[in-house]
Amino acid sequence: MSGDQQQPDNEAPKPDLRLRKPERGLPPQEPEFKARRPCQCSVCQEVPEPSDSDDRFSCENETERFAGIYPRGLAFLALEELHRAELQVVRHLEDFSVIIFEVPPSHGNRRHVLSTFEQVFLLVGDAIWTAPEPDLPMLGRIFEAEMRKAVVGWRKQVRRFRKWKAVVFRDHLVLRYKSPAIVPLGLAGVGAVSLTRDCEVGPQVDLLQAEVEIVAYMSDGVDKLATARDTKYRGTLKERDELLLLGVRCEGLACQAVSMEVQKGLVRSRADDTVATLCLMEQDPLGPLEPPRTILDPMCGVGTYLIALRWVLQQRGLDSQHPSELIGVDLDAGSLAHMWENVETFGNCQPCTAILGSSSRLPLKSDSVDLIVADPPWGQRHSSHQYVKHNFRKWVAEWARVLRPGGRAVIVTICKKVFEDQVMPPLQQQGLLELEENIQFDNKGWTVCRLYVVRKPSAPVEVPVQA
Repeated sequence: MSGDQQQPDNEAPKPDLRLRKPERGLPPQEPEFKARRPCQCSVCQEVPEPSDSDDRFSCENETERFAGIYPRGLAFLALEELHRAELQVVRHLEDFSVIIFEVPPSHGNRRHVLSTFEQVFLLVGDAIWTAPEPDLPMLGRIFEAEMRKAVVGWRKQVRRFRKWKAVVFRDHLVLRYKSPAIVPLGLAGVGAVSLTRDCEVGPQVDLLQAEVEIVAYMSDGVDKLATARDTKYRGTLKERDELLLLGVRCEGLACQAVSMEVQKGLVRSRADDTVATLCLMEQDPLGPLEPPRTILDPMCGVGTYLIALRWVLQQRGLDSQHPSELIGVDLDAGSLAHMWENVETFGNCQPCTAILGSSSRLPLKSDSVDLIVADPPWGQRHSSHQYVKHNFRKWVAEWARVLRPGGRAVIVTICKKVFEDQVMPPLQQQGLLELEENIQFDNKGWTVCRLYVVRKPSAPVEVPVQA
């Protein structure tokens, strides 16, 4: 066609390129009716047509809302991080360890990587409240009803992908069933995903190479920290409504949880990324005015805490302005080798030294370290509880020796009685360490876990002489 020829009036309009049409299925926002179904599979034929009450309108201009699930006991750190990132808190469901927040339109395409949340996902629909202890049939009816209230949202968020899977996170005092298989059925019911190979309405399930995750979070709101502190607390519990949140998680969202994927051979390190960064974000020594110059992990293992610390330093802009020396000590040469691999994978922004040695006799000078981060053995996976009980005091005394006056140590452990009754009292009496903070939090299900912050006095402490 020459340049001066006019386009016929009856020619089909050009497609709206702002909507990405997937390789399979309908465009994300096109309503679905039986006469226009893209396939004739048994699942699609059983999907009821949307009713007038279903949400079939565009939600392009709505502000995206995210749900963040933080470790119970550390809400103040999650709120501080959202404040620093200038994200708007919509609702704080403290009993359920959930914060619902928005990204202001002024942020544009800015991406936020958050370290204080174990899970972050984009909400589809509103918070859902269920009767206490719902059974699977009841959950099935709830999933279908709530997903149909947000038909457009689910189709928009899911149909543009080729592969998907469902993940369920539960925070219950008593787990009554495994991950519900009714989540996919609810999605198929709104025409967002395919459940069979011959269905072309949406993406196919793929547990290994999924491009989008359908997230369900369920919580009974019971304070597990209180049940760990007091065995009689369970007897005071009353029935209450439970919380259900539904959403999606994929690459390219405005908010996501940090993940450093620290590896220990073929198995992930038990020390959690979120817990490590939370414990380090909490510390004043990581402030912008006086960053620590020498940081030690005396039982570094595969390097989870050192790598988390590097991330915190980078987030605060201290990795290039005030480089800190990171030192990892461990008895196991294999763990140190994995630490080096992890450090190289994450990036070499901070000087890092690996030393083969014992935490009972550190190969370091006295008064040479500004900050110690330690997650010593709990007697669960490495060694035994008796071994930890016998050596804990010796380890902490050695850490006190290498700390500079005024230096701090951050210690994460489930051995509360050993630390509080046997380790700290003699060190406090000798004026070697002072306890500054004691925070109980949920460490991936270990509700008796404690975060201790101890400080070496800047000046010698006069120890009273007993008559």
